Amino acid sequence: MNYYALGPTIVAAFILILGLFVLFKNRKNKLNLVYFYLSISLFIWLINFSLMYWNVGNYDQAYFFAKLGFIGVILTPVCILHFTVEFLNSGLKRYTPFFYLLTLPVIFINFSSPHMYSGLSTNFWGYYPIAGKFYFIALLEFVGIFLAATFTLFRHFRKKSTNIVKREQIKYLMMAFVIALFASGDYIIKYPAINFYPFGYIVVIFFSFIMALNAIKNNLMDIRLVITNGTILVFLYIFVLGIPIYIGLYTKQWFISFILLFVLSTLAPLTFRFLQRKAELILLAEQEKYQQLLMQASKGMIEKEYDISKLSQLIVRIIKRSVKIKFVGLFIINEEQGIYKNLAFRGESNTGKVVKEIRKDNKIIAFMESYKKPFFFSELQDDFKGEFLKIAKNITVIVPSIFRDEVIGFLILGDKENKTVYSKKDLEIFGTLSNQAALAVENCMFLEKSQKQQKRLFEADKLASIGGMADGMAHQIRNRLNSFGLAAELLSYDVQDFSEGHKDFITQHSDINIMVKNMNELIHSINENVKKTNTILTGILNFAKPKGSVTEKETFSLREIIEPSVMLVQVKHHREKVPIVLDIPNDDKIYGIKYQIQEVCFNCIDNAFEAVMEKEQHIQNPLFDDIDKREPFVPEIKVSLKYFIERNKYQIIIEDNGIGIKQENKAKIFSAFFTTKPSSKSGSGIGSYVARRMIVEAHDGDISFESKYGTGTTFTITLPLSSKKDKAVQE
Repeated sequence: MNYYALGPTIVAAFILILGLFVLFKNRKNKLNLVYFYLSISLFIWLINFSLMYWNVGNYDQAYFFAKLGFIGVILTPVCILHFTVEFLNSGLKRYTPFFYLLTLPVIFINFSSPHMYSGLSTNFWGYYPIAGKFYFIALLEFVGIFLAATFTLFRHFRKKSTNIVKREQIKYLMMAFVIALFASGDYIIKYPAINFYPFGYIVVIFFSFIMALNAIKNNLMDIRLVITNGTILVFLYIFVLGIPIYIGLYTKQWFISFILLFVLSTLAPLTFRFLQRKAELILLAEQEKYQQLLMQASKGMIEKEYDISKLSQLIVRIIKRSVKIKFVGLFIINEEQGIYKNLAFRGESNTGKVVKEIRKDNKIIAFMESYKKPFFFSELQDDFKGEFLKIAKNITVIVPSIFRDEVIGFLILGDKENKTVYSKKDLEIFGTLSNQAALAVENCMFLEKSQKQQKRLFEADKLASIGGMADGMAHQIRNRLNSFGLAAELLSYDVQDFSEGHKDFITQHSDINIMVKNMNELIHSINENVKKTNTILTGILNFAKPKGSVTEKETFSLREIIEPSVMLVQVKHHREKVPIVLDIPNDDKIYGIKYQIQEVCFNCIDNAFEAVMEKEQHIQNPLFDDIDKREPFVPEIKVSLKYFIERNKYQIIIEDNGIGIKQENKAKIFSAFFTTKPSSKSGSGIGSYVARRMIVEAHDGDISFESKYGTGTTFTITLPLSSKKDKAVQE
């Protein structure tokens, strides 16, 4: 039995099992597949050379296995290069089929002639092939491809765009290549002048293991720790094994040597762990410092801040300063809008444009809900990477904050400023911090909802008070308005009769003529004021007691309410045409209380029309210089309808290019009895307030606006496509 064949056989089996493990870890990943190719080529080499060793005394069979093993020998360098370019996503990937094709003529020469392996030599470990006259081709191939792979790695390592995690992985690959150089001795000893034991299979274990790590694990430890721990282990076991062997050889007291070996072997793991901790304390001193700061910050986070915006800024500032990261961003959920908003971001601007929000139905949210723990960007599949790249470039770590199995926010972190990698403990600390942050954010959301609810209750109580006295007030005031209107009407008839009956007398006496004109103007003023006062009363009644019930909802076309609203605006302002553009599908359908949505749309369109008319007056009047008059002005009002089926929402967008709203007035737009219209125009100041109440309270929707003075205003009305009950039935 040839015991020298046992080692290569075991290693061959290990390499094959490792290759299968990496492949089935993620069969869709091309890098895992290429690593499997590498494992197969190494297996072909090792298993056939093992069979060559086993066949002691059977020259022909051993020679056949040597030739089979040559297939693995010639393919291994090509697989290493293929793995390298795939790992780096290099443009050289397109040339890999060409490199594989180059091996075919060499393999053909190997099987058709003795010019690759001219024969076998007999050694103490068994048969071993002798290099033929063309064997130098295999040597040149190994050297050329190995240098190409090394140069490609080094070039990517020097690139500024290569992130820290990738650099650390490249360091591992370079270390694997250095180890592979020792295995290359097996190529050289095939020449008769060089004869030593082929120990390459031992080195292959470490080489394959490091390559496997790069294929399946992206968050590798700091290379300093790996080298330090490896050095400690090597020197420790040299000491553990060396002293007993030395004593045994020179004293021949093998029993004492054995006892000493047993004692040292027992103490070795404890000693290694002690030295390993000391090394980590020295190498990771800075990490320990900021990890303690983050732990302290996470404990006091809930008690310190109750405003969600300020809390977001606090979290980002703590992480940025403590860990010294290039950039940190925090996204928090907005349940009403179904989005995650970027509430805080600090760091370098070279991350590209960071998005302000992402939708709740984005697949990365579902991934984070299922994964729950912090993870590295480089660990993601390509489709998920693409989604995160839309948020920001150069993301290294993503930290989700989970509360009751729902993602309420997530952090995006860039590289560290000192160019070190994130450790496993870093991720654990970030996980703890995210849990505390989730509680703090949820606390802020709860307080915010409570404050909104209290505000609504207060407003409801105020509305109830108004409603209680509205009917009585309206009855009393309208009685007096009717009296004023009737008196004005009678006076109008008397003046008209006097004017028609005494035309000559009025013409001859200028004083009488002026008096008649003044009387007509006074009568007109009384009638106008009666109408305005009646409009305010109607507005108050609608505000206090809306018609119908919030349950009277139906499906209808937006066009059905926009077209009558435009006609009302035309009548109100005595215009034959309103400059309006409709961007509404022909078969549109919306859901809600029809008359309320019509009233809201009319209010918005009416305000928009008055805004564009006011801007036109500002442009024509030389006394106004508060807007840009250089560009020609074409008044336009646009009404659009957008659907968001997945969110069960639709939006009515009413935008104009009118005068806009001044900054100091924006906070008051939805306040009762506030108006920006001049006193010469009819405006009760409750139209927007009533509209907001109808949308928010009666429809569980939202109304918002954006405006720039001198440029225009956009009102966005967001409403559910159907009721929650209807949606539940559909599902």
